[in-house]
Amino acid sequence: MKYRIFTAAFLLLCLIPSAGMLFLPPTEAAANERLAPVPSLKNEDGGWNANVLDEATDYIADHFALRQEMVTANAALQTKLLATSPAEDVIYGSDGWLYYAETLEDYQNRATLTDEEVRQIAQTIAEMQTFCEARGAQFVFTIAPNKNSLYPEHMPARYLQSDSPGNYEKLKPLLEEYGVHYADLFTFLSEQDEILYLRTDSHWTNRGAALAHDFLMQSLGLPHTAFADAPYTTENTHRGDLYEMLYPKGTEREAQQAYETTFSYVREPRSAEDILIQTTNPDAPNGRLLLCRDSFGNALHPFLAEDFREATITRQMPYPLTQVQAGDTVIVEIVERNLGNLLEYPPDLGNQTTEDSVE
Repeated sequence: MKYRIFTAAFLLLCLIPSAGMLFLPPTEAAANERLAPVPSLKNEDGGWNANVLDEATDYIADHFALRQEMVTANAALQTKLLATSPAEDVIYGSDGWLYYAETLEDYQNRATLTDEEVRQIAQTIAEMQTFCEARGAQFVFTIAPNKNSLYPEHMPARYLQSDSPGNYEKLKPLLEEYGVHYADLFTFLSEQDEILYLRTDSHWTNRGAALAHDFLMQSLGLPHTAFADAPYTTENTHRGDLYEMLYPKGTEREAQQAYETTFSYVREPRSAEDILIQTTNPDAPNGRLLLCRDSFGNALHPFLAEDFREATITRQMPYPLTQVQAGDTVIVEIVERNLGNLLEYPPDLGNQTTEDSVE
């Protein structure tokens, strides 16, 4: 009798993930995760979908009941007992530090771009600068360092680094060769005594973004708010993107800084990830800003918006440089791991119509 009870209990447990899909709310994606869509019996052209069974398998694998809870429990066990991450996009480091797996090639100095491609990128940036300056605008280009480029000490020791130059090391001297106005955040941030990146996130803290703002404005020679000396409060409010990938149902929050600002949004954005954000600040000391940015601009743009009467903050690629007017300030920010995007999405300085968002 007891074997029947155990068998029934086992079968019931096996049924919970699939049967629970009928009763529990739909599973939501965690962080940058992309869940399989609902399969369709027919293709867009009206024919039968021959891959419907494979698509149904992928859909169930991504949406079964209590999936996020099970993923979180599995990650907690593996990180605590084995000090390793079961999430392919997350590297589990020492002291609970998390790193984005897409930065591993940069960390190990494995160049993914050829010498010719790196030179083409440098030439493209120089052409962007020439284009903006010909229109009477001021231009600066900057690269946000990968987290493990600044804080490698928590990376697992099994990831060895070579002595060969990576993409950034190959690009930097070419920027000088082509006369690009480059604001070197690698050197500036590495000289700071504070930890300026989040432990459970792939990005800098608000404090790091504030100091980056000061450095960029100093590089441009423009009047600005000195956020390095501005007061701020700190609260445990931030849910790291890497933490959410690893522990989708985790509840941990990380300390984050909050500064007071006076600028206004022309239209309240849905989130800091919006492709287009516009701000206004009538009392600011500078005119118009065009900030071409990626996700590192989420924290950076509020500080820059404080110093410009009008600001356009865009994730559009190719960059919409045809919007540039006389007297504008143009800042192009890109994270180290995305340098190849400048090769994939070069700006059409005569006719820009493509609007692709890049993480």
